Amino acid sequence: MGNQELMSQLHSKGLETWMHTNNFVCFKFIVPLGRFKGQEIEIALQGLQFPLLPPSGPHIKPHLLPISGGGGVHPFGGIHDRKVPTPEYQYWSRPFRGWTSGMTADDYLAFLRTLLDFE
Repeated sequence: MGNQELMSQLHSKGLETWMHTNNFVCFKFIVPLGRFKGQEIEIALQGLQFPLLPPSGPHIKPHLLPISGGGGVHPFGGIHDRKVPTPEYQYWSRPFRGWTSGMTADDYLAFLRTLLDFE
């Protein structure tokens, strides 16, 4: 369970994953739709209790949106500069609502696609 399971499931989808020393599972992702369509980004997730619980909101590199801090709505609200797993990432506070135990990396990847699909 946890990050190792998340890495295994992402790898089974053809994504190359690596682990930062501070417990972030990282992978490259090509944005399929929306404003950033075709852009390759890196996503870092903490899946310490995966698949029981989803990863917290994604950490994204490079910064795609302005830092806005707390509050606001998607896509521009709740963008934070937490400097983890490294300073180049920004944190999107986007909880996965409706997650049930046993959901998969596929479910989380679909969630990521919806987050990135805006103009």
